[in-house]
Parts: sequence; C-alpha cells; structure tokens
Amino acid sequence: MRVHRNRHDHAFVVVPNQAARHKKLSLVARGLLVTLLSMPDDAKVTVESLADAVEEGRAAVSKAFRQLEAAGYFRRERFQNPSTGTWCTETHVTDLPTDHIPAVGKPDGRPIGGSPKGEKNQGKNLLPDPSAADSEGTKQARAREEEEVPNTKHNPADAETGRAAQALAALGEADRRLKLSTSEVLRLAPLAAAWLTEGHSALKITNALTTRLPEQVDSAAALISYRLKNQMPARPQPRPKPAPDTRARCEVCRAPFPLGRRGTVCGACRDELDRAAAFLGTDSDTPAPQVDEAIDTNTRGRALVRAALAAA
Repeated sequence: MRVHRNRHDHAFVVVPNQAARHKKLSLVARGLLVTLLSMPDDAKVTVESLADAVEEGRAAVSKAFRQLEAAGYFRRERFQNPSTGTWCTETHVTDLPTDHIPAVGKPDGRPIGGSPKGEKNQGKNLLPDPSAADSEGTKQARAREEEEVPNTKHNPADAETGRAAQALAALGEADRRLKLSTSEVLRLAPLAAAWLTEGHSALKITNALTTRLPEQVDSAAALISYRLKNQMPARPQPRPKPAPDTRARCEVCRAPFPLGRRGTVCGACRDELDRAAAFLGTDSDTPAPQVDEAIDTNTRGRALVRAALAAA
C-alpha cells in the first residue's frame, strides 16, 4: 500500500498514531474521535446531532462515545455555576488519553504519548514552542479557517427564521417527546423557514410535526428533521380575488340596488328628497301650485338637495 499525504497549512487536524491505531477502539470510535478533534472549541455537540449527520445511527454513536470515555479520550465534568447556581456538564476531548497527557510547561526531550517504538522520538520536540503559537502564519491560518466556517452568531436571523424557531421551540408544549434543545432549534430553524417561504403557516408546521407520531420517539431532532425535509405539502394555491360588484348604487347614499335592478335614487332617499324638495320649493305666502307646477318644484328641489350633498 502506498500512502499519499499532502501538506496543509489550514483547516486540518493532527491525530496521533496511538489514537488512529488504537486496537481497543472500533473504527466508528476512531472516526468519532477525529470528528470531535476537528471541531472548534466550545462547539455544541450531542449524540443526537452527530447521529443525524451520519448513517451509523444513535446506538452506534452512543457506543463509540462510551469507548472513547473508557479509553480516556473523552470525559465529562459537572460543575455548579457560581452566579446562577445551576448545574452544568462540560465535556473534554483529547488527542491522547488523560493518563498520557504531559504536564503543562515548556516541552523537553521526553517521548510524548507513549510511542510504541520507545526511543524513536527521543530528543524530538513534538510540542510547538509557546512563543511561536501566535506567529503570523498561525494567525493567517486561523483567519482563513474562520472564514471557511460560517459564523451564524453575527448574522441576524430574518423574520421567517425567527418565526420558524419559535414554532420549533414550542413543540415541547404540544408533546413533551418533541422538546428540542436550543442548539437543535437553531439547527432545524432553516428547514422550517423553508416551509414558511413556500406559503405554509406556523400552525401548519406544528400540525405536520405533532400528528401521527410513533409510540416511542428516540430522537426528536431526527424525527423533526426527517419530516421537515421529506413531508412538505405542495405550495398552497392563492385565494381567487372576489368578483367585482357590478350592481347599480344609489347616487345619494351609495347603497347597492338588488341584482338586476337599475335606478339612480333608492326609495328611502327619494322620500327624503321629496320632503326636502317640498320644503325648499314651497312658499307660504304664495298660493298652492298646480299639479304640473308641483312636479317642476319637486324636480327643482331635488336638484338643490343633490347640489348641496355634492358640495358637502
């Protein structure tokens, strides 16, 4: 077998041969160790999040964690926050077992990591000089690595992603088996936001994620991720616009006439116009007009009332 290696100046991880060839660790555990070592410090990692990203499943990932913990590459520490009083769990991952990690200080010529050759690495300085840790090359490599990894902390979420995150965070209230952690909500929010972009409501997302659940939910994040990716309904059709109202309307009160009826003034307004016309067109000092004169007077009075209403 011929091994071809490339030289890397950024975005790479160094794994000792002792860990890569550990006989008591399965291939899944060794791959898990490499994955954990490649992540930045303070990364939020859970069994569920890793199981969603690989094909081995949650049981295999949990078993790999136990193997790493038994071999000394992975450990958990519980501590109480002095300011809040709450208990927290902090995990530690090392590239060497905890009983092989050298003491902190300037490195000497001692072998590091219990090399199987014993004396092969004698006299070699396997740890970098602390004074060169912040050299210009290291700073540039670190800057390039940060550019490759998208930083979502400084990118403000848009309105749809925020609504999607609120809907996912409230799933635990509908069914406690679907309760998600904050990191899981942030990871799944873009998938739910795609539903909102397609025109589905937050209530529709909640109904799709909480109905027809299996009797046992092993991983709420995995179940929700699968449904958001594979069970999105078709885009809802827009509601048709209502037909325009073509009915004739009263010129005075703008009330619509019954369908099929035409006219200018409704009955109620005609009675009011007649009374107003009689009041404006009749003088008490003059004799009562004849029938034809009364019609002209009413017509003139209606015109005066309409002109007054139009001016108002």
